[in-house]
Amino acid sequence: MSRRITTTALVAAVVAGGLGLWLTRTTAAVDHVVRHDRESRYYRIRVVDYPDEGRRCLHFSKSRGIQSSMILDRPYHLDLRYTQSIIAALAMHREPKDVLIVGLGGATLPKFINKHWPDIRLDVVEIDPDVVTVCQKYFHFTGAAGLRVVVMDGRIYLKRTEKKYDVILLDAYAADHIPFHLTTVEFVRLVRDHLKPGGLVASNLWEYGINRFYWAELRTFQQTFPQTYLFEAGASGNVILFGAVDAERVARDDWIARARALADGKDLGFDLPNIVRDEYSILTDRKIREPALTDDKAPVGTLRHEDPRTFEQNAK
Repeated sequence: MSRRITTTALVAAVVAGGLGLWLTRTTAAVDHVVRHDRESRYYRIRVVDYPDEGRRCLHFSKSRGIQSSMILDRPYHLDLRYTQSIIAALAMHREPKDVLIVGLGGATLPKFINKHWPDIRLDVVEIDPDVVTVCQKYFHFTGAAGLRVVVMDGRIYLKRTEKKYDVILLDAYAADHIPFHLTTVEFVRLVRDHLKPGGLVASNLWEYGINRFYWAELRTFQQTFPQTYLFEAGASGNVILFGAVDAERVARDDWIARARALADGKDLGFDLPNIVRDEYSILTDRKIREPALTDDKAPVGTLRHEDPRTFEQNAK
């Protein structure tokens, strides 16, 4: 049952640990309608409409964090800034045919990719079946040719499948914790081993100001891939970390040209070439003192008091 609630608050959207850009800070009354509020095995899943903003948001906790945002009259638009930056991965590859997304969220990325590039064979892996159901009911997530949803942990899926991909997108962060077993060098190597020649991975991270493990996560990618790049997604508080299996570096102008070709003739709702131009930076040669995260020593595990190896063994 829907519930209409009016609250007075300082409104600032927190998106996977970063600041969202779709709401203006205000102390005015905020009218919202709770469409769904239930505990799943993994999250407290809440779907909330903000009529004055024309948006529907997915929350994975009550007190903090917007996991996904959908404009109600434009359900296939990329509303959150970091989702626009992560699409640059499709441009860098030139011609992706097989794409894997780890983490469904509000189904923003698979809907957008399927709408604009329906020939891409798209696999989505989501650990929580209730999230899939909520997306189908509230976020216009329907079946499509070439789209496959697997309900499974992302690391376990990669351990079990032999399929390889052109692009892998990692977007499995909740707004209040880091999935520890998806941060270690053992996992990142598993991702690398499931990329085709010329393939790349793009991972959504919290920025260093709100992520105490930021530098260690960057070092983990540096240690695994011959070329790494970093995009700061505007002022969203998110950064997109790219790891490429090719040893040859992609220059800024080349990536811009590829983004222009990818967007040609399409109304994406944002300027992808400009995003590449403004955010492109090379991480490969940057000196980072933090050690890479490993299953033996993954401090993010202290957030949930679990060991990555134990998690993986228990899922077999």
